[in-house]
Amino acid sequence: METQLLRPKIKTELTAPDWLAEVVGLISLVALILIPILNYNNLPATIPTHFNAVGVPDGYGGKGTLWLLPVIGFFMYLMMTVVQLFPQIYNYPVEITEENAPRQYRNAVRLIRTLKTLIIILFTFLSYKTVQTAAGTAAGLGRAFLPVFLLVTFGTVAFYIAWSLNNRHSS
Repeated sequence: METQLLRPKIKTELTAPDWLAEVVGLISLVALILIPILNYNNLPATIPTHFNAVGVPDGYGGKGTLWLLPVIGFFMYLMMTVVQLFPQIYNYPVEITEENAPRQYRNAVRLIRTLKTLIIILFTFLSYKTVQTAAGTAAGLGRAFLPVFLLVTFGTVAFYIAWSLNNRHSS
């Protein structure tokens, strides 16, 4: 059985797509924080706090709940950024060797980075649509929200696993 302690420790270099994902994630994080700051005083006392599977609000709470998404989003962004620094501790669908470690690590870190960016974009969208719904300019998230979110998220993970399995050996 492979132990994670024996895996090589390699620093992964950022490529142009990695930088793009980081910039998009950071811009989305700033937007996520700005949405409640810019809209809080104009919101009614009660806002949507939950949406059903077809994107219609079905739970309500005080407008202070709008701060939950930025707080959770910031914490997740921070934690996922830290996790990116330690690819040798990840679980992989293939055995990690000295030869394949650079490619496997780079792509595993890219998966975490992509998921981090997608999560922050999701939180930003949810926050924006919550404000719109509370203000009466939208009726919810829309029917396509859940299927699109699930397809993009699980599609990203499936793509990474397929790539990892197809590239288990160094070339």
